[in-house]
Amino acid sequence: MITQKIQTVSITAQVTNAIREAVTSGEYEPGKQLSEAALSQYYEVSRTPIREALKQLEREGLVEIIPRVGTCVRKPTEQELDELFTVKEALEGFAAGLLAESQDPVAIKELEEAVNLMEVAARKNDTNLYVEANEQFHAAILAGANNSKLSYLLNLMLNQIPYQRYVHISINDPERLVRSLKEHQVILEVILKGKRDEAEGTMRRHVEASAKGLKAGIAKKMSASSVN
Repeated sequence: MITQKIQTVSITAQVTNAIREAVTSGEYEPGKQLSEAALSQYYEVSRTPIREALKQLEREGLVEIIPRVGTCVRKPTEQELDELFTVKEALEGFAAGLLAESQDPVAIKELEEAVNLMEVAARKNDTNLYVEANEQFHAAILAGANNSKLSYLLNLMLNQIPYQRYVHISINDPERLVRSLKEHQVILEVILKGKRDEAEGTMRRHVEASAKGLKAGIAKKMSASSVN
């Protein structure tokens, strides 16, 4: 009986992680209905771990369970996005400052590789590669900050939205992609200089610009949808 209990918990955790990844990556878009039956069939598990996974994701703010209606991926409001990016700006700015001060060689190498990938992606107009490089860049800064509490808080917050999906929306504008690349290049430059305050300020301005780019991208997408 003990073995069976451990196995059930393990399956639930795996399913929760899989659905969470699908939501945060944008595979399951905001507003999408999540059928227990369909998810059960897709992940080849019973409905019990699916149900438990959806309850956990509701507690995390990723899905909404509506009685007698079903479960859907939650759509963050404009105010929630504003709040999330305000906190992201503060936390990532702090992380960039810590890395500028510590000059962690592993993180610095990761940043340089990420920027090189971004430059390749921008030349090829490969948004998928750019998003991957962007994720590597920000992950390296967080790792280089070497602060577990900071990492926990930032990751917990970003898991409340399909962040990578939003990066795609933001850089879908070629002009925003070019500006984003320049911003990342400058962030790397100031971190290499070891100037903590300058690195923090530069990162904060980048996150603020990203938020504006996202809002513009969402507005453009909604406008196109209403026309169609």
